[in-house]
Amino acid sequence: MGFGGYIGNNSRQIDAAECERTTREKHPDLLQDDEYLVFAFQGRAGKGRDTYMFTSKRLLLKDKKGITGKRTAFKSVPYSSVRAFSVETAGRVDGDQELKVYARGVGRVDIDFENDVPVHLIYKFLSQVVIQGKGSGKDTAGAGAFIHDSDVSVGEDTGVLDLVGSNFSQIDNAEVERKLKSRPDILLNDETVEMAFQCGRDSFILTSKRLLKIDVQGVSGKKVEYLSILWPCIKAFSVETAGNVIDRDSELTLFLNLPDKDNRAEGFPRNSRTRCKIDFRDGNADLFAVQRFFSDKVLGVDSVQHSQYADGMTGHHDSGSDSFLAWLGDDNRLIDASEADAKFHSDPPILQNCETVEMAFRGRRDMMLFTGKRVIFVDVQGFLGMGKKVEYISVPWTTVTAFSARTAGSWIDNDSEMCLWLDFDDVFNPIRGSQDDPPPPPIPRRSWLEIDFQKDKVDMFMIHRYLSERCMRVSAHNLKSDSIPVSS
Repeated sequence: MGFGGYIGNNSRQIDAAECERTTREKHPDLLQDDEYLVFAFQGRAGKGRDTYMFTSKRLLLKDKKGITGKRTAFKSVPYSSVRAFSVETAGRVDGDQELKVYARGVGRVDIDFENDVPVHLIYKFLSQVVIQGKGSGKDTAGAGAFIHDSDVSVGEDTGVLDLVGSNFSQIDNAEVERKLKSRPDILLNDETVEMAFQCGRDSFILTSKRLLKIDVQGVSGKKVEYLSILWPCIKAFSVETAGNVIDRDSELTLFLNLPDKDNRAEGFPRNSRTRCKIDFRDGNADLFAVQRFFSDKVLGVDSVQHSQYADGMTGHHDSGSDSFLAWLGDDNRLIDASEADAKFHSDPPILQNCETVEMAFRGRRDMMLFTGKRVIFVDVQGFLGMGKKVEYISVPWTTVTAFSARTAGSWIDNDSEMCLWLDFDDVFNPIRGSQDDPPPPPIPRRSWLEIDFQKDKVDMFMIHRYLSERCMRVSAHNLKSDSIPVSS
């Protein structure tokens, strides 16, 4: 690429065997005995001091510092730390290619390549070492997809409003899988497409190994980003039904624990990769089938033993809050869990067949469900809750990193609260009122949840015992066997 590649610090591929030989000579203890280089690249179009090495075990970055370059930093990113990765092909104006690796601890690692580097081979290699054998979701039927063609046509059912609103429609799994295993060969051999959606040139694909987002950019569509996200990155998810005539799309939102560079700009989230939002065209995607798919993937299809601390309020007749202040404060009260269980197994079918509602709560118009696997928030939207739009938010108990239960205070503070701290960064940086004002405090959004309870209708110590059982029955974010005591 010459001068442009040097100025842009685009890396050029070099001989991996020669790079390994030189590295072992200069730094005998750097590589392990059974470790070898697969790809090697040198910055500044091959004239730079920095080297990027893809070994059989890690991504190894050699970064020379200072004027003389005598000080050298070697950064190792084991493939086991990688949560997601993406490649971006070259465009007509932007001639460089990009690789982004999202890894725990170090955040995002960016590498720019010259336009003749075979990035699809690097992508396939990362798929093998990062995903294969460790990144699959829970056992369900399925597999994955990916499209590298820039001439993918818009389906006949994709209208102008859907393109403007970026509304996705479901497409044929087999056809997508065929394309992604031919040009280029991106998918793993045992990977198959389970669900696929398309809006114009962009695609959102769910596989047995990962989520694939394909973003076709520019007028020509030559520049394409392929993003792979491992299933364990999904820490919570929500579906939102379509509204009335104006708001005709339904929505899926995924909350990801995806390391990225912090963004401190006002009016933007601190982590731009935490929320992954997909709009579906109403009638062209089965929203509750999508919700069930993610439930099975994230929660698994096994059953969980019923909690000994849950108060199901079986046979209880809900007479309402019986308090104007409680109604005004949207304080939750216990209701019959068996009725909620029957409702949300059928209309709408939110719950898994193996899932049971252990406790149910109702506020002014919204509901909250405690099941053996997750807490579900039912958010009824629109004027007085009469709108068609309802959001169902699922937070697995394994996502809760800490919790608290607060009892009510004096007659002014007459509600009790439950707080949940969640394992993803959904913090938002608000805009200050004027330039003279100090920066406002960050808004946690769904990183931290506070739920109010009516003090005379909910026993907070019972809630605390229940949360202790559900949230502490976790070892390295994997549920312990129910036969093992929580304290062990």
